[in-house]
Amino acid sequence: MTGEPHGPFTRLLKGVVEGLLLGSLKGNLRGVYLRGELPKTPLVLAMNHHSFYDGHLVWLLGRLAGRPTSLLVAEENLKAFPVLSLAGALGTGQLREALRRLGRGEWVAVFPEGALRYPGPLAPLRPGASWLAQRAGVPLLPVAARVVVRGFSHPEAFLLVGEPLPPGAGLEGALAELLRQLDGLLQDTHPRALPPGFQQALRGRQSLEERVRPWVEALKRL
Repeated sequence: MTGEPHGPFTRLLKGVVEGLLLGSLKGNLRGVYLRGELPKTPLVLAMNHHSFYDGHLVWLLGRLAGRPTSLLVAEENLKAFPVLSLAGALGTGQLREALRRLGRGEWVAVFPEGALRYPGPLAPLRPGASWLAQRAGVPLLPVAARVVVRGFSHPEAFLLVGEPLPPGAGLEGALAELLRQLDGLLQDTHPRALPPGFQQALRGRQSLEERVRPWVEALKRL
């Protein structure tokens, strides 16, 4: 989200769109789990893009940090879903507006791989995120994301937040290393356990067995 929308109807629509984003996360994921600190300063957030929910998660990160956040998306997606602009979406051609928002102290998020990719290693990055950070004079914040089905019936989202980087620093190496770390933590952790250092940022849907377990335990005590 970015700035205050003008007019009561626009504000109402904005609230509806953000409610739908939150409802989508809570209704479709078991939970969102976060490790790392979210800065309060203006920055360019750079995240890998391997899941349908990545845009939702960018919006949630901005909400958790209390920062107005804009996500650069493909022009065709914004034309198909113009209402997304109410939740902060900008077309990839709106770089001047992105710089203005960074200048106002907001966040701008970019998927620097340039497209939705198969869940695997990081693809080569495009220069847009680094260009924005350099032009605005703000840090880059690498964030590794995985949305995976593990030991429960619903997917879980894991967000590993890196350290802010100077505008001209090597984003690709930092983000690739974060993603390797996240994959390693998930691989080395029991699928029903939370990887070390992660905290629940949003609670979603419980599996059937989790909903039934309290009833089973109650019956055992009878």
